[in-house]
Amino acid sequence: MVRSPMVVSLIGSLAVSNAIPTGDLPLSEPVVAERMEAQPAVSYWTPPLKSNIQFVLTGIPDVAENYIRPKVGIYEIDMFYTPEATIRKMNELGQKVICYFSAATAENWRDDYKNFQKADLGLELPDWPGEKYLDIRRDNVFKVISKRIDLAAKKGCNAIEPDNVDVYSNDNGFKPAIVPDDTVKYLHKVSAYARSLNMSVGIKNCIEILGPIFDDVDFAISEQCVQYHNCTAYTNFTTAPRANTIGKPVFEVEYVNYTYTGEWSDDGVALQPELFKTKNVDFPGLTNEKLRRKLCNLDEPGVTVDKPYLKINTIIKTLDLDGFIMFCDGKVEKTKTKDVGQRRGAPGKMLRRSWVREKEWRRMGGT
Repeated sequence: MVRSPMVVSLIGSLAVSNAIPTGDLPLSEPVVAERMEAQPAVSYWTPPLKSNIQFVLTGIPDVAENYIRPKVGIYEIDMFYTPEATIRKMNELGQKVICYFSAATAENWRDDYKNFQKADLGLELPDWPGEKYLDIRRDNVFKVISKRIDLAAKKGCNAIEPDNVDVYSNDNGFKPAIVPDDTVKYLHKVSAYARSLNMSVGIKNCIEILGPIFDDVDFAISEQCVQYHNCTAYTNFTTAPRANTIGKPVFEVEYVNYTYTGEWSDDGVALQPELFKTKNVDFPGLTNEKLRRKLCNLDEPGVTVDKPYLKINTIIKTLDLDGFIMFCDGKVEKTKTKDVGQRRGAPGKMLRRSWVREKEWRRMGGT
């Protein structure tokens, strides 16, 4: 999702009331948090605190040959385009599946677009024709989104990631303005409904509301917290914010461009990972191993691959969010995928550009 600048005054107030770092702390700033007692067991699957993940949002995993790589244990895929049979097969292959869909924008190429009412729709997203913000305060919006959650359950998704809920931080056109508390109330309903169907729920970015939303989500996803110096905002997830709560996993994705002159195995493992040449425009002085160590926070005191920084689970991807994945130990694999004719806005445009900031997409070579 395109993320506008943070509401600094709001973050500051939440930092006081919920002990959330403001996001401007240096990455080496020490964070002290107490491990709290466990919550009662839940009936639905939740990701372990220390987990690995693969995001495949361009194309879908190809499991026709009865295998999948990498065997990370958790995949996030596009809920609309991925068939039920694929999701069921991924479960059979030992992979839990998080299903992605937008919960705060209406895309005119979706079959359920006609179910939104005129009053539900706000401004169109910049550069993305056919997609408009939703007024998440309206009952009809939740009614349509609940049908999407029904579809996720029917397909066998183990969890959902309802994206774009940081609508409060974008120029959405609604009056009175949508505020962060509206997102908290909305996600409370979304979460309760998904959990009633035995699916866990995640949140991406939205660091302004991490404290208030903690009880309603089971994991968090962060984009580029190294670049934006806000990894510390997620410590309340991994170490728990108050009594009677336990830490929850955070999945962090950082982006690179790469070239590779080595060979791949038949099942998608890079056989000579030392031949990867990687760069990131935001860290022009760093390449290859030095860049990987930076993106994985491996230069922080006491941090190792097995003991990640702030207990955050980091992977490295390209902005395409396709089958490529680099791990913090330098290993690289490529999930075999199928093209399913995804679209976003205009034909031929990549579906999942909403997953990253538009400025990042363009700066790192996206079209």
